[in-house]
Amino acid sequence: MATFGEFTVARLGMIASQMALNVTGQNISNINTPGYTRQQLDQYSFITNSGGLYHSSSSASVGSGVMLAGVSQLRDPYLDIRFRKEMSSVGSTDATLNVLDQLQSVINNVDKEGIVTQLQDLLGNISELGSHVGEQEFETLMRESAQDLCTLLNTSASKLQQVYDNILQQYNEDIQDTNNVLQKIQELNQQIRIADINGDAALELRDQRNTLIDTLSESMKIDVTYSKEDVGAGVEVEKLTIKMVNAQTGKPGQTLIDGIDRADISLVDGDANMFLNISELHDPDGIQTSNTSSRFTLSGLNFDKTLAADYKQTITVNYADAAGNKNSIDVTFDVTAPLDPNDPDEVKAAREATVQSLRDALANDPTLKDRFTVVTTNSGVSLVSQQQGKDALNITSMELAAGAQVSFGGQKATPAVLSNEGAVTNGMGYGALESTRQMLVGSGEFSTDAAYNNIRGIPYYMRSLDMLANKIATEMNRINTTNANGESLADLGIKGAGNLFVADGDDPDNPTQLITASNISISKKWQTGETTVVPSTKPDAVSSENDNINRFYNILNEAYNYQATDIVRQDETPFTSGKLEQTGTQGQDLKAQITYIDSMNQKHTVTVDFQSGADADATLANLQAAIAGKQELSQFDDIEVKDGTITLKANDGKIDDGVLCSLVTDIQITDDQGAATDDFKMGAGKIGGAVASSNIYQGNLESCYSNMEGVLGSHINTTSTIYETYATAADEINTSRDSVSGVDLNDEGINLLQYQKSFAAACRLMTALDEAMDKVINGMGVVGR
Repeated sequence: MATFGEFTVARLGMIASQMALNVTGQNISNINTPGYTRQQLDQYSFITNSGGLYHSSSSASVGSGVMLAGVSQLRDPYLDIRFRKEMSSVGSTDATLNVLDQLQSVINNVDKEGIVTQLQDLLGNISELGSHVGEQEFETLMRESAQDLCTLLNTSASKLQQVYDNILQQYNEDIQDTNNVLQKIQELNQQIRIADINGDAALELRDQRNTLIDTLSESMKIDVTYSKEDVGAGVEVEKLTIKMVNAQTGKPGQTLIDGIDRADISLVDGDANMFLNISELHDPDGIQTSNTSSRFTLSGLNFDKTLAADYKQTITVNYADAAGNKNSIDVTFDVTAPLDPNDPDEVKAAREATVQSLRDALANDPTLKDRFTVVTTNSGVSLVSQQQGKDALNITSMELAAGAQVSFGGQKATPAVLSNEGAVTNGMGYGALESTRQMLVGSGEFSTDAAYNNIRGIPYYMRSLDMLANKIATEMNRINTTNANGESLADLGIKGAGNLFVADGDDPDNPTQLITASNISISKKWQTGETTVVPSTKPDAVSSENDNINRFYNILNEAYNYQATDIVRQDETPFTSGKLEQTGTQGQDLKAQITYIDSMNQKHTVTVDFQSGADADATLANLQAAIAGKQELSQFDDIEVKDGTITLKANDGKIDDGVLCSLVTDIQITDDQGAATDDFKMGAGKIGGAVASSNIYQGNLESCYSNMEGVLGSHINTTSTIYETYATAADEINTSRDSVSGVDLNDEGINLLQYQKSFAAACRLMTALDEAMDKVINGMGVVGR
């Protein structure tokens, strides 16, 4: 080291200590800043080249001080990955709990005016009416109790709809918030990109970006990667890529952020089939960058100085199709020589004419014109594939024939980019957005889409309440319109028989609308007294008989089977019988007891006469013909016999219209006397379609509502437990992350002392060196003067 080299060592030590103090001060000042990451000064020992050719082996080599490599952040990428993974689970369960808590405020009736209480009140009034048959005031009390029950059901349905509307509105806002987060990340990526080009670490910008990425991880499960991007002139900058993780595969799927490009998230359809859609990527100016076409550009046309006359030139276009097959097309165009090569205007005119000729030749070529679009640029032409993404044709080169007197200054190929747009269908997403969507569309056992059969969201509880309301109405209507044998009370001459409940505004004599919790009401005829509660089904009953009142009383205590098909049936929902086992002979007279429920869920049994055939299929074919000729079964216009079974479909209504199609529920074959026969046995049939035909619940009306409360309570308890587990894990990981990235006042205090002492030591070194040099310069060689 040179004589004064040690002064450089001291100076660099002072600079390093001063900078370290500055970094420590920055950390301390941001100790309460959300998202701030602890910074540190990166240093390395500076050493000059080792000794030269005549370096003495007995001398020592000493470094030249300390150099600063920059300021960096203390972060553990592994902890970031773990934290964001847990946060997607926290966001998912928290979103579900938010919806369930709002449902609980509607469904859990603990007050005196609840639905269960009103059902008990109706039961009491029916009992009183049974003891006071014919006394108008007691029927009025029962009617008013029934009206109050309808009102409570209407109100509950309205509140559930309000919960749905509120959650849907919040969901749209959450989607917009997520798009805002993506936009802010894109903007920060732009700023960080510029900073990288200028050599600035932009640590504070990275802190803001990390905070936004943490926020995004609650909305959906994401995969975050960092890579290097070449921006030209030998400069590479950091490139952030964020992709949504496909929960079905566990692998990264569609891209949300790709450097300075981003996608948008939107909600498609506002009904039960709603789903999220991720758009194509676009840059900050809104220009689409994914699913773009391949482009090849020639620019900067130049003339050979010796060019003196017009001539024809050939250019070869080489391209590959989507399958990778290579193609070459020769295209001839006219080259226009400038009239005066020294006149810039003439050269410009000749260049424009030549480029136009090339453009026309490319555009009119019989092969290229069907595959590429030709675009004229300021000083050349571009060929753009007419296909996009993976289907695009890629031009590999464009070559002028040998001996050309023209040339192009530049050639640039822009490859096609694959499409990014796509739907986030059920099961693909994970996080707050997906959980909220599932709560908006999940109908559970009422769903016509098998993918949602196990997702109980708001529609499930709405349908459950509809099922209860419909069961109350249809069972009370059945008892007030038919006797135990299914015979019409009106046809038997029973006075006052008729429907007690209808959908609001429906015709009580010819109801067509499905009764639900939102529209259930007592019929106008019951309100006016034209229809009354029938006390007895006996045509000659005395005024005190109340056998039918007892049937009403049993309604509220009887155990019913509650099925999704009570209120949800697809168009043409099929019923397929079990396989017919035929041991009887051909030509026997048989009867089929066909039971079906109509669009108002009233049960009917129709007897059909037919004869057996030579085998099971022939017998069922005879039954098919007999059913087709039966007026009472005319709505079943689609009947199929196959492999010993018979399938019936009805097409007499649509769910969207609030009308259910009729549905066969059972077929029994008997002998000609109506007695069971072992010669023709048909197994139990099943209802087709995605809607479950098995029981959702079995019990009385009161316990049906209690069951709905229990299902909700269990759902809340389970989700709460899962949420606590995820939240605890996320807190623990975040604590570990803070131990690495967070600012600790004790550590920073120690650093202050350390760097202050190192600064003082460097100053003392400078002083010591100064004293030594002063002795050498001014004190040596003066003895004896």
